[in-house]
Amino acid sequence: MAIALSALTFTMPVKAVASITIYGYVDKTQYMPGDKGTLKIWIVNDGTEDIILKSVTIEYPWNAFYIWEGNETIEDINAAILKGGNWSTSRTFTVPTDGRAIGGSIRVHVVTSAVSDTNWIPVNVASAPAYGSIQDMDKLVTLFTVQAVLLIVCTIIIAATIFLSARKPQVTWRAEEKAE
Repeated sequence: MAIALSALTFTMPVKAVASITIYGYVDKTQYMPGDKGTLKIWIVNDGTEDIILKSVTIEYPWNAFYIWEGNETIEDINAAILKGGNWSTSRTFTVPTDGRAIGGSIRVHVVTSAVSDTNWIPVNVASAPAYGSIQDMDKLVTLFTVQAVLLIVCTIIIAATIFLSARKPQVTWRAEEKAE
């Protein structure tokens, strides 16, 4: 009995573990500068206790911290997420049209009453087409067509010149007769 009581004295109490997982995706596989998009976020409580959601911060790759507007923080949510439950939201964004329009990952940082976590959601932004890309292929086809037509016309002219120079009648020169 004494051993059992001493074992209970040194035993640590079991603590509940809070744990969240952040899921998210964007509505398109790729965006062009100026496109509007939607970011969907789910926060799942996969721990062993209920938690209170405090805030969610979203940082886009084209918006530097404290420099440009566009990042957003959802504060004072105070939503209870039960064990095994989730909380979700959708946010719209616009890809800038200037040099900041780059792809990368959207940072989602979540703060709860027990734990905080960060996840990265990939977003692809197409860059401007490179010079000489397949975008202007119709102009190249037109150029080759004009070149082929000019080559055929020049070949016909050269062949006609050779043909006519070979068939030219011989000019015979006769000396003038002198009048006596």
